[in-house]
Amino acid sequence: MRLQRMVGWVGVVFLVAVVPTARRAAAQDTRTVTEPKIPASCIQLPARLRSVGEKLDAADEGKLDTARIQAALDRCTPGSAVELKPSSGDNAFLTGPLEMRSGVTLMIDEGITLFGSRDAALYELKGAGVKPGVCGTIATSAQAAVGGCRPLIAIHDAKNAGIMGDGVIDGRGYAKILGKDYSWWEMARKAEPKNERYFTPPMVDASHADGLVLYRITLHNSTNIHVSVNDTNGFTAWGVHLLTPTVKGMDARNTDGIDPASSTNVTIEDSWIDNGDDNVAIKAG
Repeated sequence: MRLQRMVGWVGVVFLVAVVPTARRAAAQDTRTVTEPKIPASCIQLPARLRSVGEKLDAADEGKLDTARIQAALDRCTPGSAVELKPSSGDNAFLTGPLEMRSGVTLMIDEGITLFGSRDAALYELKGAGVKPGVCGTIATSAQAAVGGCRPLIAIHDAKNAGIMGDGVIDGRGYAKILGKDYSWWEMARKAEPKNERYFTPPMVDASHADGLVLYRITLHNSTNIHVSVNDTNGFTAWGVHLLTPTVKGMDARNTDGIDPASSTNVTIEDSWIDNGDDNVAIKAG
């Protein structure tokens, strides 16, 4: 994996370039990595919302598409894709947390934006002993061990999953959390002076996700880290375009681009990344 540093009006950008075979071997991805292919659709979901200027109308905030997207992912045949597509001028979907399944690709068509909900309650961690109401807040000592946020898209113990297409996933980190007077990013910056822990959902969180592929997808405005990949053998990001914040001058703290950790056989190629923190951060292990 070769990272070429470029400096321009957007600041410091890491451009992950094509790497010859010999360089790949030196970088320790033992696979033969070629450009991914988008699989055939098993299910096509038409958009029901319309964004204007890359924003949703406030009146649409409760019109979640989570259930129908998740149901499609659950029943899609491995080796094929759930396709989010435009319909009669509608060009947007709104979702809370989604869980990917083995062998299934989420395909977002050109012209479509998949927006993350601003409702922190949707992202709350679940399980015995988990305290509700923590996601979207700065931690108290009592909260630190018993709560948090689920990611917008989780790939946990799912093999050969994919997120592909020429559309956009927008986490809306700039937007006010429902019921709060601050945005996800404003909360993160408020917690910084005392190094307080705060709870925001990452955009894509993968663990034990061997064979994961991100291809041609555009990622915007994650509330936190865009792509975190852990304990995974075989991860490819090819043609990913990541810009956060999309509005120049906004403050987007801790919005890393792609963070592989404790993983092997990783290739990030032909991708353009510019965000509010580390563009690519290779972490422990």
